[in-house]
Amino acid sequence: MLIQLLRTTQNDILFISSFIRRKFKITMTATNPAPAHSTSEAPFRLTDSETNPMCIYLVKNDSKGDKLLFRYPFHSFGGPVKVSLNDHKRSLHKDAGLEKTTRPHDLTIFTDDVISSLFAVKMELCDRKFELKVNNVRFIGHPMQLQTGGNESNSGGGEGGNKKPQSPSIIMINIVFALDAFARRQISNCYYDLSKILGVALRHEEKRCAYLSSQIKDMLYIHDTMANECDLDSSTDNNKHFEKILETSSLALDLKSVFEGVVTNGLIKLKVNDWVDVSFCLPHKVHHFYRDGQYFEPESINKCLKGLRPYHGLLLMAERKVLLDNLPQDSSPSIVRLINMYNPVKSLETLSADSDLTLAQVFNIAGHLIYWGDAIVIFPLSETNMYAIAPNVPTERNNKFAKKFEKRFPGQKLLEVMSEFSFPTSLQYKMCPIEDKSSGSTTIQMLIWLLQHKMLLQYHTYVYFMPSSKGLGYYNDESEFHDYNNKHPSEAPMTTYQTLSENWLQLSSGGYSSSMSSAEEMFHSLDEDEQIALMHIPASANPDDFRLLMRLLKQGYLSGEHHLEEIMYLENIRRSELLKLLDKFKDVLVTVEMEDPIISNFYSH
Repeated sequence: MLIQLLRTTQNDILFISSFIRRKFKITMTATNPAPAHSTSEAPFRLTDSETNPMCIYLVKNDSKGDKLLFRYPFHSFGGPVKVSLNDHKRSLHKDAGLEKTTRPHDLTIFTDDVISSLFAVKMELCDRKFELKVNNVRFIGHPMQLQTGGNESNSGGGEGGNKKPQSPSIIMINIVFALDAFARRQISNCYYDLSKILGVALRHEEKRCAYLSSQIKDMLYIHDTMANECDLDSSTDNNKHFEKILETSSLALDLKSVFEGVVTNGLIKLKVNDWVDVSFCLPHKVHHFYRDGQYFEPESINKCLKGLRPYHGLLLMAERKVLLDNLPQDSSPSIVRLINMYNPVKSLETLSADSDLTLAQVFNIAGHLIYWGDAIVIFPLSETNMYAIAPNVPTERNNKFAKKFEKRFPGQKLLEVMSEFSFPTSLQYKMCPIEDKSSGSTTIQMLIWLLQHKMLLQYHTYVYFMPSSKGLGYYNDESEFHDYNNKHPSEAPMTTYQTLSENWLQLSSGGYSSSMSSAEEMFHSLDEDEQIALMHIPASANPDDFRLLMRLLKQGYLSGEHHLEEIMYLENIRRSELLKLLDKFKDVLVTVEMEDPIISNFYSH
């Protein structure tokens, strides 16, 4: 009766779940306690129970019926959540082991037959998203319908390997992940994409060499053989089934590798049947933060790519050779070319020219490397760069990073090196001119190591135009400033402007006429107090300085939203020229040191 109900329609899922709970005595509390990751927290605060799957299943359904071919892990059920000792300890499978202070989720015992019945959907529901929520667990998959048989299989191994062609048949396979029911939609969508990618790879191999048919036949052979030797209702016997399948089936090994990959570091790189490359990245885990319980939000990557500029650079997170060796065999030659031309002192624009790629191609490759955690965005290394310790970095003695640093740089102490960046420090102060080249190279390598591990954060200089009385050196307060205006009523702003700048206004009849006219227009658009404040600065009488200041002001660069490096690139100005301008107009320009918001997305706050 249960199997018939499961074959109805997708609209009966809720009724079926209720029926299963009654039949197997599943209880649901009326009010569940709020999870640790409630919606009131910051959107990027996640827990391992959200990002890690609890189990992976492989289910098939054909003319011979449905069957749970494999699940992993089969010894214990993962994804524990800390709760009080009074909470009931329940598990999805009978063989789950629990600690005293944890419970996986509020679920009761499901036999493998019930699991296979739930996941073996009708053929009409194939090739679309499968999602089923039972209590605190959400099952995500992408059932696929494919044709098996009709080809000669050379990939079959074990007792049930195919040696001759079979008549074609239709089969449904479904690779399902068990997730926390409260996991964010972005995470569940990632696992849906992973299920679909695996299904497409299996469909390709089935069409090429009947690989899936061979693997299914081997798994069914083990199930049938061991069923004759022991009682299938025993959890220990079920474990022996899956243990034997794991020893003999390459597909089972791949599913195990998928599970362990997403749990360990969020990366999956494998070859299905040693032929089809399958790559997957869970960005929530690939980009880690030092702050506990904080995970990277993929939306930050989109913000970073939108704000990426040609003057930005890349910093590879691994050695060049390691990164090249890990690339797929069919990777684009453009990626290989860019990595070979990579240097942390080069900007994206320079990389584009050196690697003979368009800037759009470089941006696309940079986005790929950033998403996979192989690179982060930096400003190209320069002696004028300023760095300081990043927030929430570990500062305990003999932590794992300190040991790793000492192994990489013998004789150096991580905490001692970090202490030199307690305040924003320029790289030029770290490079002693009398030191030999090897010592300077070591300093650069240590800086790169700290940036790769996100222990240092670069600070940039932002400029604000503040022509108030508090920013001037001539007047102590506003009353004194207005007293000056009352004593000199004939000196209107334009009169002062004409008097102080008479010498360069005469020069404006030459090649500077258009730029001077634009500067005058910008000057007249300012308030009266702002005009007076500017005219009391001697540098305003210099036509070049005044024209440059008005140009930067008109372009909006002096609103605290653009750092010096960006202004230098956009306006083609040398740093020395810009610093001189800041010094000459220091009475009305305020500078602050802040991090680039594009780069700070990769740091915990």
